[in-house]
Amino acid sequence: MEYIDIFTRDGKFTGVSRPKHDPKKPGEYYRHVLIIMKTTDSPAPGEGEGQYIVQQRSLKAKYYAGKWDMTGGAVMAGETPEAAAIREVQEELDITILAEDLKLGFERTVTWDDGTGLLVSVFMCRADAPEDGFKFDTREVNDVKVMPFHEFLHHVSDHNDEDFCNGLREIEKKL
Repeated sequence: MEYIDIFTRDGKFTGVSRPKHDPKKPGEYYRHVLIIMKTTDSPAPGEGEGQYIVQQRSLKAKYYAGKWDMTGGAVMAGETPEAAAIREVQEELDITILAEDLKLGFERTVTWDDGTGLLVSVFMCRADAPEDGFKFDTREVNDVKVMPFHEFLHHVSDHNDEDFCNGLREIEKKL
């Protein structure tokens, strides 16, 4: 069983860890990571539009089923956000990311209508698209492809707010 640590909205650990899928109570937040992967053969910042590794969420996913999105997931109990980012990319896409290549793009807090939420760390890195095609976890991912930044942004803008999309634009400028 997977466990997550519970935090307050301002990021203080409450001392409580519980099974990942247990219901959360108002005021409880957990850590989540998203990883933005620009291909290593993309132009340098400011020299052209980058190409991004993007996954289509499982058609059976509880949230955003079938949507093209970035890789991500929950930070497990006792795990750092950086370690979670490396683990999620490996588990979902079978791509190895090195800790020294991972950089924090931005952080944000998401609060849902029920008073629970996420403390999100958005990481960025350069990654190679596998020459022999992507191998992915079909329980979580329906498909994977490389797409230009404008297409990636179009896909994720339908389920993220303008501030989040502005953060992605900043990543494109510096990654």
